[in-house]
Amino acid sequence: MYISQTAAQSIVEEIGREIHEHINFMDQEGYIVASTDKARLGTLHTGARRIIEEKLTELYITEEMENPTTKMGINLPITIKGEIVGVVGITGEKDRVAGYGNIVRRMTEIMVEDSWLKDRRRYDRRVKYRFMEEWIARSGAFYDRSFVERGIQIGIDITRPRRAMVIHFEHYSSLSATQEGQRKLDEMESAVRHYVDKEGILYLREPPKQICLTAACGDEGIGKLAENIRKLLQDKYEENVVIGIDSVDGGSIHISQLCKEAERAAEAGRAGEIVFYKDLYVELFLRDISDEVRAEYLGKLFPGIREEELDAFMKIIDVFFEEDGSLARMSDKLYMHKNTIQYKLKKMEALNGRDIRTPGGAAVYYMALQFYQNAGSDMPSLLRNLKAD
Repeated sequence: MYISQTAAQSIVEEIGREIHEHINFMDQEGYIVASTDKARLGTLHTGARRIIEEKLTELYITEEMENPTTKMGINLPITIKGEIVGVVGITGEKDRVAGYGNIVRRMTEIMVEDSWLKDRRRYDRRVKYRFMEEWIARSGAFYDRSFVERGIQIGIDITRPRRAMVIHFEHYSSLSATQEGQRKLDEMESAVRHYVDKEGILYLREPPKQICLTAACGDEGIGKLAENIRKLLQDKYEENVVIGIDSVDGGSIHISQLCKEAERAAEAGRAGEIVFYKDLYVELFLRDISDEVRAEYLGKLFPGIREEELDAFMKIIDVFFEEDGSLARMSDKLYMHKNTIQYKLKKMEALNGRDIRTPGGAAVYYMALQFYQNAGSDMPSLLRNLKAD
């Protein structure tokens, strides 16, 4: 059983804080790999080597037995599943440290086994992630037998139809820029992983996104799952996500295509939304249009107006489409008199000659709304530059 030096150092420091004595951790060859006395790291502990070679249950180093690398104190084997995986030592006089011996040994064994299990889970997770990355990168739905068998060995049956879901954190860039933010991201990603693991869902962390592959199900089932994840992150961490879902109601084995669709859907959504690929139309090509072109379009449609005026018009346009142009429902939603809404719609028409209440005008304003809502961070400055020109 292998225990990392980092894990061993963490164990000796934690135990040392509890009993206020120097603690040493020796590997299976007797070398000190972790210690609260940093000067002793990397040296051979002859007492530990004797314990391992002679399978001793305990060895106290007396003052007479001391040498440059082995100090007075009690040393005990760390035994996991019948195997000596190392030795733990407490430096000090026998009367002072002997009483700690079995307690420290047992604490160390528990902590070593726990650390090993965590390392094993991390290793298994990395193996699964690498396989899933390769699986998703492959196009088509035909896999050679060896690849199918590799999946089965780690608990993944790639011949089963599945659904794909991609999760984007709203503030990923800003969170990943600080240590505190990165810690929060790690916690949120762990929360998602633990939730989907309980549901038997395959999970892949692929910054800045997370991919979940569920068993084949209908839109209602995967939509409910997405809502549960969205709510979990909102309630516990007060963070919004966009979740994209593929278009194949009932599932497919074309994993690469499913993930591409879910990714496009997530990219098209706004914070807090759950977006199905099948519901995308204009949104499919929006990301291919630069902010410069978007700004030029908006500048032509709304010439010479201030940013706050443009924002106000966009809110009216958004509600216009949400309420299918009903002035009564728009009035309720905007807390604005119907006559005021009509006045603002006519004011928009006066800017460019386009009436939003006509089919042609509606198409023009709908594109403007999409450009504005899905614009990048450079859009405000681009619009100001256009106005200046």
